Order: sequence, then C-alpha cells, then structure tokens
Amino acid sequence: MYTKEQTETIAHHAIAVVGGFFGVYALLTRSETFGSSETTNLIYLTLAGLDGSFFSFIVRLGGTLCYIFGIVFATLVPKYIKKTDFRYLSIGIDGIACLILAQIPGGVDPVFALYPMFFATSVQWLAYTQAAGYNSATIFSTNNLRQCFASFAEYLHSHDRKQLKKFQFYAGTLLCFHIGVIYCWFCMKAWGIKSIYACLFPLFLAFLATRQDIQKK
Repeated sequence: MYTKEQTETIAHHAIAVVGGFFGVYALLTRSETFGSSETTNLIYLTLAGLDGSFFSFIVRLGGTLCYIFGIVFATLVPKYIKKTDFRYLSIGIDGIACLILAQIPGGVDPVFALYPMFFATSVQWLAYTQAAGYNSATIFSTNNLRQCFASFAEYLHSHDRKQLKKFQFYAGTLLCFHIGVIYCWFCMKAWGIKSIYACLFPLFLAFLATRQDIQKK
C-alpha cells in the first residue's frame, strides 16, 4: 500500500514524462524552439523589438501571452473548482494541445505553431508544481538538476537521510523527464509531426497515477 507521499511522487514523475516528450517534440519539429519555458522566447522578443522585426515581435509576444494566460488560468481556476482536482483539467488541456499540435503543418512559423504548447505546459507547471513537500517543475530541468545535485552534495557532507530522500525525488523527476525525451525521439523517427499523438499514452498513465493519488485524500 502506497503512502500519500509516494502516490504524489508517482503522479509527479509520471507527468514529467509528458514534460520531456513535449520538450523534445518542440525542439525537433519547430526549428529548435523550446515550447515549455519562456526564457529564450523573451530574449528573442526583446531582440526583435530592438531590430524592428515587427512580425517576429508580434508572434513572440503572442507566445508570451499564451504562457502568461496559462499561468493566470492555472492560478485562478482552482479557486473556483474546489470539488475537482485541477490536475485532471491540466491533463485534459495537455491532451487537447496534442490534438491541435498534430494538425499544424511544418511550414508554419515555429513560435506560432507552439501556441497550444505554451499554454498547456504553463498550466501543467502550476498544476504539478510540487509533490512530497518538494517544489519541482515537470516541464523543464534546470532547477531539478540544481536541487538534485545540491542535495546529493549535502548528503555526501552530512549523511543526512533527508538529503538523500530529496536527491532521490529530484533524480527520479530528471529520469522520468528524459524517459519522455527518449520515447519522443523514437516516435519522431517513425511519425514526424504526427508523433505528438503518441504523447496521449504517457498522459493516460499520468491520469491513472494522479487518480490513485487523489483517492489517497
């Protein structure tokens, strides 16, 4: 029998597979544009403004607004749907994004083509922002990498079991994220842009893991 902490962790790690899939799908299909965070997009948005590239500026501004709208949506909606776990809605939004992304041709501007992903991943980020007492993103890896190896270093120094547990949680998140990367890479080889349909399988597994966690409440 799993504890509540364990089911939270399993659900978090399951959705991290989806985060990895989304990340590499965007990079490989949309001219190496990362659709799960805004750092690069905001830099290019600023440069487009400085260069006077009006079209690029508008398209990138639209991508940023999609991301912001997702954050606002994921912040406010849970306050009004208290009877339903917001993670269910996030999974549904991810699924809808997959269906839309599969229909967008390869010739479309890469940033514009990723509008559904900008919205969906920002919602996922807030829906699965923490588990087992740890703050962790399931859509990108920088902070997870820092937390993983900072806690590992702390464990080497102090032999504190709490630091070892923290290391295992973040290592698991990184591992699952990159399982999603590997899975998507093979799918991309077989189906190209349409491979986003294959993300529905890990989404279904994430749904089952999340339902198991909710039943622990």
